[in-house]
Amino acid sequence: IANPLGSTLSAAMMLEHFGLTAEATLVREAVKWTLENGFVSKDIEPVNFYFTSTIGDLISDYVKSTDHERINVENVQLRKSTII
Repeated sequence: IANPLGSTLSAAMMLEHFGLTAEATLVREAVKWTLENGFVSKDIEPVNFYFTSTIGDLISDYVKSTDHERINVENVQLRKSTII
């Protein structure tokens, strides 16, 4: 069982180290968003969990998107990306 959030937050620390503070903040917001919306891995929620790759896709989509409030419920049920 792999939880990608630790690695993602490490990447945020690396961005900050290189002086990319705004980018690091956005990555941290993406991690917070996944946790708040229940997009977690099996180690956190053994029944309703998402695969490591799916969580990575969600974080990537969050960073790319400008509309972070819009969630596609149909895609969530299919375990696909939720941001359009």
